[in-house]
Amino acid sequence: MVDKITFMETLHSVQEIAKASAVPLTKEEITSYFQDMDLSKEQQEMIYQFLQMPQEETDGETEQQGGGSTGKGRKSSLRSRSSQASGGSGKKTGNPHFQMYLREISAVPTLEREQQNILYQRLLEGEGTVMEEISHQWLEKIVQIAEEYVTPRVFLEDLVQEGNIGLLLGLGQLLGKAAAYGMENGKCLKEAQQKKLEEQLEGLAREGMEQYRQEIEGEVDSENTILAKVSLIHEARKALAEENGTDPTVQELCDYTRISTEEIADILDLHEKARKGDAI
Repeated sequence: MVDKITFMETLHSVQEIAKASAVPLTKEEITSYFQDMDLSKEQQEMIYQFLQMPQEETDGETEQQGGGSTGKGRKSSLRSRSSQASGGSGKKTGNPHFQMYLREISAVPTLEREQQNILYQRLLEGEGTVMEEISHQWLEKIVQIAEEYVTPRVFLEDLVQEGNIGLLLGLGQLLGKAAAYGMENGKCLKEAQQKKLEEQLEGLAREGMEQYRQEIEGEVDSENTILAKVSLIHEARKALAEENGTDPTVQELCDYTRISTEEIADILDLHEKARKGDAI
Protein backbone atom coordinates (compact mmCIF):
# COMPACT_ATOMS: atom_id res chain seq x y z
CA MET A 1 0.00 0.00 0.00
CA VAL A 2 1.32 3.42 -0.99
CA ASP A 3 2.12 5.77 1.89
CA LYS A 4 -0.02 8.87 1.25
CA ILE A 5 2.38 11.40 2.77
CA THR A 6 5.41 10.01 0.92
CA PHE A 7 3.46 9.84 -2.32
CA MET A 8 2.25 13.43 -2.12
CA GLU A 9 5.65 14.78 -1.11
CA THR A 10 7.22 12.95 -4.06
CA LEU A 11 4.52 14.15 -6.45
CA HIS A 12 4.98 17.78 -5.39
CA SER A 13 8.76 17.47 -5.74
CA VAL A 14 8.39 16.08 -9.25
CA GLN A 15 6.03 18.98 -10.05
CA GLU A 16 8.76 21.44 -9.16
CA ILE A 17 11.34 19.47 -11.12
CA ALA A 18 9.06 19.50 -14.16
CA LYS A 19 8.56 23.27 -13.86
CA ALA A 20 12.31 23.88 -13.58
CA SER A 21 13.24 21.58 -16.45
CA ALA A 22 14.06 23.16 -19.80
CA VAL A 23 12.48 20.16 -21.56
CA PRO A 24 9.44 18.06 -20.56
CA LEU A 25 10.17 15.07 -18.35
CA THR A 26 9.77 11.72 -20.05
CA LYS A 27 7.52 8.99 -18.67
CA GLU A 28 10.65 7.03 -17.73
CA GLU A 29 12.05 9.96 -15.74
CA ILE A 30 8.76 10.53 -13.94
CA THR A 31 8.38 6.83 -13.16
CA SER A 32 11.89 6.68 -11.70
CA TYR A 33 10.88 8.98 -8.84
CA PHE A 34 8.13 6.55 -7.82
CA GLN A 35 10.08 3.34 -8.38
CA ASP A 36 10.07 2.44 -4.67
CA MET A 37 6.26 2.63 -4.52
CA ASP A 38 3.94 -0.18 -5.49
CA LEU A 39 2.06 1.68 -8.23
CA SER A 40 0.09 0.03 -11.01
CA LYS A 41 0.63 0.99 -14.64
CA GLU A 42 -2.69 2.82 -14.55
CA GLN A 43 -1.65 4.86 -11.52
CA GLN A 44 1.65 5.69 -13.20
CA GLU A 45 -0.25 6.87 -16.27
CA MET A 46 -2.51 9.02 -14.09
CA ILE A 47 0.55 10.64 -12.52
CA TYR A 48 1.96 11.36 -15.96
CA GLN A 49 -1.35 12.88 -17.11
CA PHE A 50 -1.55 14.99 -13.94
CA LEU A 51 1.91 16.42 -14.51
CA GLN A 52 0.85 17.51 -17.99
CA MET A 53 -1.69 19.91 -16.47
CA PRO A 54 -0.71 23.49 -17.38
CA GLN A 55 1.65 24.87 -14.74
CA GLU A 56 2.01 28.52 -13.85
CA GLU A 57 5.19 30.21 -14.99
CA THR A 58 6.10 33.70 -13.83
CA ASP A 59 9.08 35.87 -14.67
CA GLY A 60 10.17 35.66 -11.06
CA GLU A 61 10.17 31.89 -11.19
CA THR A 62 12.17 31.87 -14.39
CA GLU A 63 14.84 34.08 -12.86
CA GLN A 64 15.09 31.92 -9.75
CA GLN A 65 15.03 28.60 -11.57
CA GLY A 66 16.94 29.43 -14.72
CA GLY A 67 20.18 27.52 -15.05
CA GLY A 68 19.15 25.14 -12.28
CA SER A 69 20.29 21.52 -12.15
CA THR A 70 18.33 18.82 -13.94
CA GLY A 71 17.65 15.13 -13.44
CA LYS A 72 17.58 13.37 -10.09
CA GLY A 73 19.75 16.03 -8.49
CA ARG A 74 16.65 18.25 -8.38
CA LYS A 75 14.53 15.72 -6.50
CA SER A 76 15.06 17.52 -3.20
CA SER A 77 13.84 20.88 -4.51
CA LEU A 78 11.46 22.62 -2.12
CA ARG A 79 7.86 23.02 -3.08
CA SER A 80 7.24 26.60 -4.25
CA ARG A 81 4.20 28.75 -3.75
CA SER A 82 4.70 30.67 -6.99
CA SER A 83 1.04 31.14 -7.75
CA GLN A 84 0.80 33.62 -4.86
CA ALA A 85 2.73 36.06 -7.02
CA SER A 86 -0.04 36.20 -9.62
CA GLY A 87 -2.88 37.32 -7.36
CA GLY A 88 -6.58 36.97 -8.03
CA SER A 89 -9.12 34.41 -7.02
CA GLY A 90 -11.88 32.30 -8.50
CA LYS A 91 -12.13 31.64 -12.22
CA LYS A 92 -10.93 35.14 -13.03
CA THR A 93 -7.32 34.26 -12.31
CA GLY A 94 -4.80 36.07 -14.47
CA ASN A 95 -2.74 32.95 -15.12
CA PRO A 96 -3.03 32.26 -18.90
CA HIS A 97 -1.91 28.63 -18.49
CA PHE A 98 -4.68 27.97 -16.00
CA GLN A 99 -7.17 29.78 -18.22
CA MET A 100 -6.19 27.41 -21.00
CA TYR A 101 -6.70 24.47 -18.63
CA LEU A 102 -10.21 25.72 -17.78
CA ARG A 103 -11.08 25.98 -21.46
CA GLU A 104 -9.78 22.48 -22.12
CA ILE A 105 -11.77 20.83 -19.33
CA SER A 106 -14.95 22.71 -20.28
CA ALA A 107 -14.77 20.91 -23.63
CA VAL A 108 -14.75 17.43 -22.01
CA PRO A 109 -18.16 15.80 -22.69
CA THR A 110 -20.19 14.88 -19.62
CA LEU A 111 -21.34 11.27 -19.55
CA GLU A 112 -24.82 10.21 -18.53
CA ARG A 113 -25.29 8.94 -15.00
CA GLU A 114 -25.62 5.36 -16.22
CA GLN A 115 -22.39 5.62 -18.21
CA GLN A 116 -20.54 6.93 -15.17
CA ASN A 117 -21.95 4.06 -13.14
CA ILE A 118 -20.49 1.57 -15.60
CA LEU A 119 -17.07 3.22 -15.35
CA TYR A 120 -17.18 3.00 -11.55
CA GLN A 121 -18.17 -0.66 -11.75
CA ARG A 122 -15.20 -1.40 -14.01
CA LEU A 123 -12.90 0.43 -11.60
CA LEU A 124 -14.22 -1.49 -8.60
CA GLU A 125 -13.76 -4.74 -10.49
CA GLY A 126 -10.08 -3.93 -10.90
CA GLU A 127 -9.97 -2.37 -14.38
CA GLY A 128 -7.47 0.41 -13.87
CA THR A 129 -7.64 1.64 -17.46
CA VAL A 130 -10.84 3.56 -16.66
CA MET A 131 -9.16 5.78 -14.04
CA GLU A 132 -8.26 8.46 -16.56
CA GLU A 133 -11.75 8.54 -18.07
CA ILE A 134 -13.34 8.83 -14.63
CA SER A 135 -10.95 11.62 -13.64
CA HIS A 136 -11.98 13.58 -16.74
CA GLN A 137 -15.56 13.54 -15.48
CA TRP A 138 -14.41 15.15 -12.24
CA LEU A 139 -12.26 17.98 -13.61
CA GLU A 140 -14.92 20.70 -13.62
CA LYS A 141 -16.30 19.46 -10.30
CA ILE A 142 -12.84 19.82 -8.74
CA VAL A 143 -12.67 23.44 -9.92
CA GLN A 144 -16.12 24.16 -8.44
CA ILE A 145 -15.10 22.65 -5.10
CA ALA A 146 -11.79 24.52 -5.13
CA GLU A 147 -13.58 27.85 -5.44
CA GLU A 148 -14.99 27.29 -1.94
CA TYR A 149 -11.48 27.26 -0.46
CA VAL A 150 -10.03 30.33 -2.18
CA THR A 151 -8.72 33.05 0.16
CA PRO A 152 -6.60 36.16 -0.42
CA ARG A 153 -3.52 33.98 0.15
CA VAL A 154 -4.69 30.66 -1.30
CA PHE A 155 -5.23 30.58 -5.04
CA LEU A 156 -7.52 28.56 -7.24
CA GLU A 157 -4.77 27.06 -9.40
CA ASP A 158 -3.06 25.46 -6.42
CA LEU A 159 -6.31 24.24 -4.89
CA VAL A 160 -7.28 22.55 -8.15
CA GLN A 161 -3.95 20.74 -8.22
CA GLU A 162 -4.44 19.58 -4.64
CA GLY A 163 -7.96 18.40 -5.46
CA ASN A 164 -6.73 16.46 -8.48
CA ILE A 165 -4.09 14.77 -6.35
CA GLY A 166 -6.75 13.77 -3.82
CA LEU A 167 -8.91 12.40 -6.64
CA LEU A 168 -5.96 10.42 -8.01
CA LEU A 169 -5.35 8.86 -4.60
CA GLY A 170 -9.03 8.09 -4.20
CA LEU A 171 -9.30 6.29 -7.52
CA GLY A 172 -6.29 4.20 -6.60
CA GLN A 173 -7.94 3.23 -3.31
CA LEU A 174 -11.15 2.13 -5.07
CA LEU A 175 -9.43 -0.06 -7.63
CA GLY A 176 -10.59 -3.65 -7.19
CA LYS A 177 -12.83 -2.91 -4.17
CA ALA A 178 -16.06 -4.35 -5.59
CA ALA A 179 -16.94 -6.21 -2.39
CA ALA A 180 -16.82 -3.03 -0.32
CA TYR A 181 -19.58 -1.59 -2.51
CA GLY A 182 -21.93 -4.58 -2.54
CA MET A 183 -20.92 -5.88 -5.96
CA GLU A 184 -20.28 -9.49 -4.97
CA ASN A 185 -21.50 -12.27 -7.26
CA GLY A 186 -21.83 -10.08 -10.32
CA LYS A 187 -24.16 -7.50 -8.77
CA CYS A 188 -24.32 -4.02 -10.26
CA LEU A 189 -23.42 -0.80 -8.46
CA LYS A 190 -26.57 0.66 -6.96
CA GLU A 191 -27.35 4.38 -7.04
CA ALA A 192 -26.90 4.70 -3.26
CA GLN A 193 -23.50 3.01 -3.47
CA GLN A 194 -22.47 5.22 -6.36
CA LYS A 195 -23.30 8.29 -4.29
CA LYS A 196 -21.25 6.86 -1.42
CA LEU A 197 -18.32 6.28 -3.76
CA GLU A 198 -18.54 9.81 -5.15
CA GLU A 199 -18.76 11.27 -1.66
CA GLN A 200 -15.56 9.41 -0.79
CA LEU A 201 -13.76 10.84 -3.83
CA GLU A 202 -15.04 14.35 -3.11
CA GLY A 203 -14.00 14.01 0.52
CA LEU A 204 -10.42 13.16 -0.45
CA ALA A 205 -10.32 16.11 -2.86
CA ARG A 206 -11.61 18.45 -0.14
CA GLU A 207 -9.16 17.01 2.38
CA GLY A 208 -6.25 17.85 0.10
CA MET A 209 -7.52 21.39 -0.46
CA GLU A 210 -8.15 22.00 3.24
CA GLN A 211 -4.72 20.71 4.23
CA TYR A 212 -3.13 22.92 1.60
CA ARG A 213 -5.04 25.98 2.82
CA GLN A 214 -4.02 25.30 6.41
CA GLU A 215 -0.43 24.82 5.29
CA ILE A 216 -0.36 28.17 3.50
CA GLU A 217 -2.06 30.03 6.32
CA GLY A 218 0.27 28.25 8.75
CA GLU A 219 3.27 29.52 6.81
CA VAL A 220 1.94 33.04 7.22
CA ASP A 221 1.50 32.52 10.97
CA SER A 222 5.01 31.12 11.18
CA GLU A 223 6.44 34.13 9.39
CA ASN A 224 4.66 36.46 11.79
CA THR A 225 5.99 34.47 14.76
CA ILE A 226 9.56 34.74 13.49
CA LEU A 227 9.18 38.50 13.01
CA ALA A 228 7.81 38.78 16.56
CA LYS A 229 10.81 36.87 17.92
CA VAL A 230 13.25 39.06 16.01
CA SER A 231 11.57 42.16 17.44
CA LEU A 232 11.59 40.71 20.96
CA ILE A 233 15.30 39.84 20.78
CA HIS A 234 16.09 43.31 19.43
CA GLU A 235 14.25 44.98 22.33
CA ALA A 236 15.87 42.57 24.83
CA ARG A 237 19.35 43.44 23.57
CA LYS A 238 18.65 47.15 23.99
CA ALA A 239 17.20 46.71 27.48
CA LEU A 240 19.99 44.43 28.73
CA ALA A 241 22.70 46.61 27.18
CA GLU A 242 21.32 49.68 28.97
CA GLU A 243 21.01 47.76 32.23
CA ASN A 244 24.43 46.06 32.20
CA GLY A 245 26.44 48.45 30.06
CA THR A 246 27.56 45.63 27.73
CA ASP A 247 26.07 43.67 24.86
CA PRO A 248 24.20 40.67 26.36
CA THR A 249 25.24 37.07 25.76
CA VAL A 250 23.02 34.54 24.02
CA GLN A 251 22.29 32.88 27.35
CA GLU A 252 21.23 36.20 28.89
CA LEU A 253 18.91 36.82 25.95
CA CYS A 254 17.53 33.30 26.41
CA ASP A 255 16.80 33.92 30.09
CA TYR A 256 15.18 37.26 29.27
CA THR A 257 13.02 36.23 26.29
CA ARG A 258 12.47 32.50 26.98
CA ILE A 259 13.49 31.81 23.39
CA SER A 260 15.89 28.88 22.96
CA THR A 261 19.61 29.62 22.64
CA GLU A 262 19.64 27.84 19.27
CA GLU A 263 16.92 30.11 17.83
CA ILE A 264 18.55 33.22 19.26
CA ALA A 265 21.93 32.23 17.81
CA ASP A 266 20.36 31.64 14.38
CA ILE A 267 18.50 34.96 14.43
CA LEU A 268 21.59 36.89 15.54
CA ASP A 269 23.67 35.16 12.87
CA LEU A 270 21.18 36.13 10.16
CA HIS A 271 21.07 39.68 11.51
CA GLU A 272 24.86 39.92 11.42
CA LYS A 273 25.03 38.60 7.86
CA ALA A 274 22.36 41.08 6.79
CA ARG A 275 24.24 43.92 8.48
CA LYS A 276 27.47 43.00 6.71
CA GLY A 277 25.61 42.75 3.42
CA ASP A 278 24.20 46.24 3.83
CA ALA A 279 27.67 47.56 4.62
CA ILE A 280 29.13 46.24 1.37
